[in-house]
Amino acid sequence: MKRLYIPLAWELLFVIATTILPKQSFHLFFVFYLGLLVYFYYFHKQFSFRKFARNLTRIKRFWLPVLITFIGLMLCNDINHKLIQPYFSTVRDGTVNIITKNDLLPTFFYALMMIVMKPVAEELFFRKAIISFGSKKRVFVLTIVSLILCAVSRAHGFLGIAEWMIMAIPVTIAYVATRNIYISVMAHVAFEFYDNIYSIVYAVGRILNR
Repeated sequence: MKRLYIPLAWELLFVIATTILPKQSFHLFFVFYLGLLVYFYYFHKQFSFRKFARNLTRIKRFWLPVLITFIGLMLCNDINHKLIQPYFSTVRDGTVNIITKNDLLPTFFYALMMIVMKPVAEELFFRKAIISFGSKKRVFVLTIVSLILCAVSRAHGFLGIAEWMIMAIPVTIAYVATRNIYISVMAHVAFEFYDNIYSIVYAVGRILNR
């Protein structure tokens, strides 16, 4: 648990900062995810490119769970957008909006952050670092804690926290079921690519043609 003191304090500072400085959300998110990546990759060796590469060659044990998790993420996204949000359209969800400048360089860093940094950092922190295996009760409690902490990093309102907890369920189940962080990382990266690539390409095209 000692290794969690720093990232937990880091998240607390991040939540406070995004509450006080919402207009600086892009920079705050970028620094937050970068800090998590540095901490868990360089200091605690939670990610190995060699192990990740080995996983890429496994169809049934890697790509099939990745596909199932990706489909789960899409379903949860549909639940939020088609079932939950329409019924609470008048309620502010408290989601922290990421505001970027309409220029090529900020758009590039936004793409890097959302498609690579965000999913990898979230999986290393909220899944691998927080969820430890032992008794079923311990796994259950830590899973709930991980869902809450992950959601609080993206939203400060009750509805928003509930929505982001729902979004984190598929990758959480994937990690708990397989104990393979590379499956949840790959599925998360794939979903973020799917969810963001259209708006990023559209933004780049608009910038180049203005």
